[in-house]
Amino acid sequence: MVRRPFYSQAYCALLAFLLPSGVIAQTADDAAREVQRLRVQVEQERKAISQDSARQAEWRSQSKARVASMRSEAQRLAKERDSLRQTLDRSSKPRPPAPAPVTPAAARKKAFSEALAREIEKTSNLLVHEMDGGAELKEQWSRLANGLRRGSEDPSEALARFLDDVSERIDMAQRISSHPGSFTDASGRTLRGTFLEVGAALQVFVEREGAKAAVRVRGESALREVGNPHDLAKFAHAAKILAGTGDPGWVYLPVAGAVK
Repeated sequence: MVRRPFYSQAYCALLAFLLPSGVIAQTADDAAREVQRLRVQVEQERKAISQDSARQAEWRSQSKARVASMRSEAQRLAKERDSLRQTLDRSSKPRPPAPAPVTPAAARKKAFSEALAREIEKTSNLLVHEMDGGAELKEQWSRLANGLRRGSEDPSEALARFLDDVSERIDMAQRISSHPGSFTDASGRTLRGTFLEVGAALQVFVEREGAKAAVRVRGESALREVGNPHDLAKFAHAAKILAGTGDPGWVYLPVAGAVK
């Protein structure tokens, strides 16, 4: 026969009281430690989040500055591109030939052309009012002077043309000619006779019989009758010689006396 251990009621009650109390105490400590660990972990997470927020704010600031710098660089590159394009366009266009070097002969030719142009202009102002076709002559000489200054007229040829023009005008001023014609006097009667012309400065009409004469000097618009009998006789004598109906001789025209 096996003997079983026998526990008293008091022992059993004590054992029942002691066992739950130890387990409960151990569980509370573990919970407290777990809470503390969780608190530490939460605090660490908070610090990490705060640090991440600071890093993110710094990254955003640096990103904005970097974007602004990239935009400024892009604008600078665009301006540089446009400048290079303009330079390339200018360099691709054909350039005008370089001017020829000025030689001493060319300098002397230019100086002579300028001096000749000044002389032509001075002579033009002096003579065009005294010669027939003065306005046309002045325009012609003005073109000649401008061509000398531009270099489109050769100075030697221009000088020859200018001297030819002056000689021709002087010859015209000295030329005396006569031709038949008619003149209406103050009474309205038409007279037939001879016109005498001395260059472009003097025009005289003498009636066939030498009874009447009229004269016009440069600047006057119409003939005016000659009233001085002495001058009338002189004009009549000159008309006969120039027309070939009188004996050859010297022709005297009283321009300075009666005709002014």
